[in-house]
Amino acid sequence: MKKSPSLRSILLVMLCCLSIQAAHAQGSSLLETKITLRVSNERMDEVLRQIAGKGGFSFSYSPDAIPVGSRVSLNASNQSVREILNVLFDGKVLFKERRKYIILQKAPEVAEKLPEAFYLNGYVIDETTGEKLPNASIYEPVTLASAVSNKYGYYKIKLPAQTENLRLEVRKEEYAGKSVNIASRSNEYFPIYLVPQMPRLTLRDTIKVIAPREPRIVVRTDSSRPQIEIPVVVVAPIPDPDSIIPIQRKEKATLAESLKDLRDGLVYALSTTRQAIHVDNIQDSLHRPFQASIMPFIGTNRELSGNVVNDFSLNLLAGYSLGVDMAEAGLGFNLVRGDVCCFQAAGVANVVGRDVKGVQAAGMANLVIGDFVGFQTATALNITAGDFQGVQLGSINVAGGVLEGWQLFGALNVANRVRSGHQIGFVNYADSSATVPFGYFSYVRINGYRRLELTTDELNYGNITFKTGVRKFYNILTLGTNAFMPDKPFGSIGYGIGTARYLGSRNRGDARKWMLDLNFVASRVALEKKFLKAPYAVHTRLSLNLERKISPRLALTVGPSLNLLFSPYTGLLKGNENNFTSVLVSTDSNGEGSAYGWIGFQAGLRLCNRPNLALISQ
Repeated sequence: MKKSPSLRSILLVMLCCLSIQAAHAQGSSLLETKITLRVSNERMDEVLRQIAGKGGFSFSYSPDAIPVGSRVSLNASNQSVREILNVLFDGKVLFKERRKYIILQKAPEVAEKLPEAFYLNGYVIDETTGEKLPNASIYEPVTLASAVSNKYGYYKIKLPAQTENLRLEVRKEEYAGKSVNIASRSNEYFPIYLVPQMPRLTLRDTIKVIAPREPRIVVRTDSSRPQIEIPVVVVAPIPDPDSIIPIQRKEKATLAESLKDLRDGLVYALSTTRQAIHVDNIQDSLHRPFQASIMPFIGTNRELSGNVVNDFSLNLLAGYSLGVDMAEAGLGFNLVRGDVCCFQAAGVANVVGRDVKGVQAAGMANLVIGDFVGFQTATALNITAGDFQGVQLGSINVAGGVLEGWQLFGALNVANRVRSGHQIGFVNYADSSATVPFGYFSYVRINGYRRLELTTDELNYGNITFKTGVRKFYNILTLGTNAFMPDKPFGSIGYGIGTARYLGSRNRGDARKWMLDLNFVASRVALEKKFLKAPYAVHTRLSLNLERKISPRLALTVGPSLNLLFSPYTGLLKGNENNFTSVLVSTDSNGEGSAYGWIGFQAGLRLCNRPNLALISQ
């Protein structure tokens, strides 16, 4: 007896069928199905039946609306259903797909009055190969109407009918641009053909690069024993060394490249895919006096915002444009691919792809990939990757090129080369500087002044001191100790400033062996071992030291000093009033604190940096 299928089995089969049908429906477009069909003087309904059979779908239409009795001829070879229907109905029938059906409807009759808008649609086609071209930009430069061809090369663009002299521009990478005048003002199937653009060959392209080749291992299979593979080593001949072009190592990303990556990340997050395609395809600069936007893809520049230069720009959350000629303001981000002139202000950040001239202000950050001339201010960060002329005012100021101006009041000021002006901040850094930086800590890498000293004096048996900045003005950090010696302070920590001057001949043969420096240092002195809990004294020293180099990197130093010590005791240490040879300057009214002054000395060994004499201008 035959067993009937269970309900569960039937349901599983139905689900599988539905899944296959859904997957097929989502994976392809019925209108883009390519078929080949040749008919001569056939009825329209018969031709539609054959198209449906070859495409694996059905047509849905009303015989009263479609001229099914008319006779047509067709010769289509590997063409899409959309192209064939446009040829058969000549734009008089509208069609759309719904699941496994293509619905045909009679197009509305064109009224005598010109409509407000009309549509052009069609394919963008390679004129040489006939290939349909995806991701092509189609736009009208006056109204900024635009479209992008889909993965099948099909586009559809809405154009205003009342605008005179409509012109359609078509652009795609590696293809010559095309300009088409639009005469009609009606819905029309309008294919566009593009010509491939021949790449420009440079001298380097015409030279075949020969590089050393590694030994190549060829796996040859033994026909008698296919399971065994016999490796055979083939060594390529060694090429002529004169013909070898060395492979350059990948350099670290520059500041400009890092800013470009940041800009591209912001553009990717805030713009659409169509805008990115337009930017890649369109090299023309479009111009509008004014634009307003909520987001880069919601504004009067429409989806061509990345290709438009505006005189004035107003943005709510974020704006995106090719350039600004007069002024731009926004509550969030201002993203500009090109140049900005005159004024730019943002609640969060300004990001500019090339140069800025004028005033730039932001609530958080200003990022400029090119050069800057003017005034730049932000609460947190100012970065200009190129040359900077003017004033940077912010918590962190960075000039990646030549600085000819001022970096003011920053927690950190950074410049590549300071040619004029000054860095004034808490910490200053420059590769080289022709001027004096002022701060609590300044470091000039190439032509700066640096000394690491090991010295001794009458207060501390041992001191280690680091001096950094430029020769005319440098910072001093110092630590001293007496290594728990009796009748001496435990140690000291201090900070100071100084200046130095070369002595004798300034010619390079002298190597500038003699130098005189004047230093002022204030230190906190720990009188006892318990540095934090015990009373402490304050020591100030003004010293004049003579430096004599014994090698390009080593020098001896010695000199007198004028000292003043403020102690909480009547002596240097508690209970010992005769352990310190000094002059009593003053004593407070209750006799528990004293100020001592004396003339002392300092001597030691210095480790010097090797300055670039060609860059020294102090």
